[in-house]
Amino acid sequence: MKAAVFKGPGSLEVCSIPDPDCAENDVVLRVIACGICGSDLHTFRTGDFVNHDQVMGHEFVGEVVEVGKNVQGVTVGQRAVGFAANFCGECHWCKTNDFIYCPELFKTGTGYGRPGAFAEYVKIENAAINQNIFLVPDEITDEEAASIEPLGVAAQTVQQTHDPTYRKALVLGNGFIGNMVAQILKNVHGYEVAISEPSNLRRELSYGADKAINPLKDNVIDQIQDMWGEGPYHFGVGGMADLVVECAGINDTFSQALEAVRSRGTIALVALPDKPVDANVMRIVHKAPKIIGVLGSHMAEAINLLKNKKVNLDNLVTHNYPLEKIEEAFRIQQNAQVSVKVLVTPQY
Repeated sequence: MKAAVFKGPGSLEVCSIPDPDCAENDVVLRVIACGICGSDLHTFRTGDFVNHDQVMGHEFVGEVVEVGKNVQGVTVGQRAVGFAANFCGECHWCKTNDFIYCPELFKTGTGYGRPGAFAEYVKIENAAINQNIFLVPDEITDEEAASIEPLGVAAQTVQQTHDPTYRKALVLGNGFIGNMVAQILKNVHGYEVAISEPSNLRRELSYGADKAINPLKDNVIDQIQDMWGEGPYHFGVGGMADLVVECAGINDTFSQALEAVRSRGTIALVALPDKPVDANVMRIVHKAPKIIGVLGSHMAEAINLLKNKKVNLDNLVTHNYPLEKIEEAFRIQQNAQVSVKVLVTPQY
């Protein structure tokens, strides 16, 4: 089969590799489409997370073409999404059922250690329905289905950070995940939501926002103070956001998050910065926010959100490239002025 193989920072080579074999506990899917994730971009730029010759790609939808004899609930011809990893079973996190934190995750996960979906076929090993493989309902389109994994990240973010007493949220960065976070907060939990996004395109598509701020033109803190008032703390005045979700992954936005959140509010860190960011420890101590790193994807909830029309994905898939043009696809995905979500689609 054809697959895009990582050859080092800035280099992906489309070549022929063996088709995946289907053992008795596995499912093999023909890839319909695979999205480019922010973590894929991070790897493409830096080489982090994977070794050379890795096939990346974990935001995918596929058609089931082979099912192992021990797998229940999955049949050939169905569409599915998923993510598989061989967790160690011995570490503290495995023993407490927090498998996502197992040290083996980035050694054995789909697109991290084992072959991913920037390929014609992908395998889900040890497939278990509604655990690591999820069937896609007919009412969900292929484009929407390819977005289930990142939508699941947004759902996971909200699940980890929502408090029933919270009503004001700032989302820094309105790429696909930031957009989904804003929509879930607004449409499911009734928040008043502000987003900060320098890309004109991404601001225009801010379906979940009550206010869309251009940080290149306006001061973000001034803007949210106008919305929600000033948030005084021991040695300064910041914002009054109950929740700040950082989806940009740059030094300035982490600093803005610390300034925008109210004392005893919550900051969620979703995006991956290429370099370590500076932290104002004095501000952290005196405002005492909860700071939560978000890892993982709640795919079942993402499917529910799509089925129940709680999120709007219209025009968020801005580009669709054949596998042979994957390097161009990655470069377009890096350009926030022209893209939101870029899909890679094998041509059979």
